[in-house]
Amino acid sequence: MPATDTITLLGAVTYTGLLVWVLITLVMTVVYCIEVLAAAFLPKRQIQCSEERVPMVVLIPAHNEEAGLAETLKASQKGLHPLDRILVVADNCTDNTASVAHRNGAEVIERNDPDHRGKGYALDFGVRHLEQNPPGCVVILDADCVPEGSALDRVRQVAGHLGRPVQARYLMTQSEDTIAQKVSVFTFRLKNWVRLLGVCNLGGPSLLTGSGMAFPWNVLAKADLAHGHLVEDMKLGLDLASQGTPPIFCDEAIILSPLPHSVEGATTQRSRWVRGHLSLMGAALSRLPKHLAQGKWSAAASAASVLVPPLTILIFLQGVAVLSALILTALLKLPLIPLGIAFGTLLAFLVATLAAWWVYGRDVIPARNLLGLVAHVVMRIAKFPAAVFRPKRAGWARTERDADSSEN
Repeated sequence: MPATDTITLLGAVTYTGLLVWVLITLVMTVVYCIEVLAAAFLPKRQIQCSEERVPMVVLIPAHNEEAGLAETLKASQKGLHPLDRILVVADNCTDNTASVAHRNGAEVIERNDPDHRGKGYALDFGVRHLEQNPPGCVVILDADCVPEGSALDRVRQVAGHLGRPVQARYLMTQSEDTIAQKVSVFTFRLKNWVRLLGVCNLGGPSLLTGSGMAFPWNVLAKADLAHGHLVEDMKLGLDLASQGTPPIFCDEAIILSPLPHSVEGATTQRSRWVRGHLSLMGAALSRLPKHLAQGKWSAAASAASVLVPPLTILIFLQGVAVLSALILTALLKLPLIPLGIAFGTLLAFLVATLAAWWVYGRDVIPARNLLGLVAHVVMRIAKFPAAVFRPKRAGWARTERDADSSEN
């Protein structure tokens, strides 16, 4: 083959590969932008509920949570009615979680199975226990979360009225006044509030985010819970949407949880979420064509949302797309289409994120902190490969919350 033909072939292959790469990044970013802009500019969708209150159980999986469990239980009891109760699953605990739960008025069951550790196994254990006297609704609440006001009652009413799972607005609060925590609070808002609200405003389903999740009993009793997936909540939401009972987002119900004090605790938590999310993206991608072919639009929307990677990775992919397009276009004199798409994708992401910050983030990150935010994001991107691919821990890795506590 003549040298000129080889060069032409190399250029064609490189151009095709580059175009595919920037288009993949474009699709991810378009989904993100649609969700964010729908939250910023569309009117909020009103979710219907009834005044009828079916009996509710607040199910709290807890692994070594004696320090903060009492506050969670006291806040949860404020939203209970006479036929409601709280069930704490003390899972593989080595502290006084069970006794703290007893002292604060909760029903407690203990699970000891070191070979099967994880929140999913604890939830399944609790659900199997409830089969003896099933309630009308189960609300899953993490042991370090505080429901605001009537949040638990609200998600119970919506779930009872619609016969579908309901996700409350589950947010993190700052434990320290640092730029790192400001960024974490804002990115958590983007993931758990802004994007879910945007999909809701468009009439779509919600992903599940781990706490403040209400389920009609007949839905939860059949769910696949007994596994150790790192993002068992997101997997459950994807599964339920595929089965025809997609969750819905309830913006009026608010659940709060403090960010970890320690850098190690925050890094552990973020690494676990990122690895779990990435592992689920393959399942979402494989399901998407089938859902579209069958006209299962809610399931397809859930899969599309899962295909948007964590923001640090999305920004990293966009940066790689822009740099590779710049370099390859200059070296090989390729057409400018991939470069234009890459720049347009990055610009669209920045505009959408700025709109989300303007509407939902200025109270967390004032304008004077924006430069610090950019610097922090750049540093996080530089460190993310080590965080994502750090050695994995087996079982339930409880997030370190207190500066002087050890990770369990």
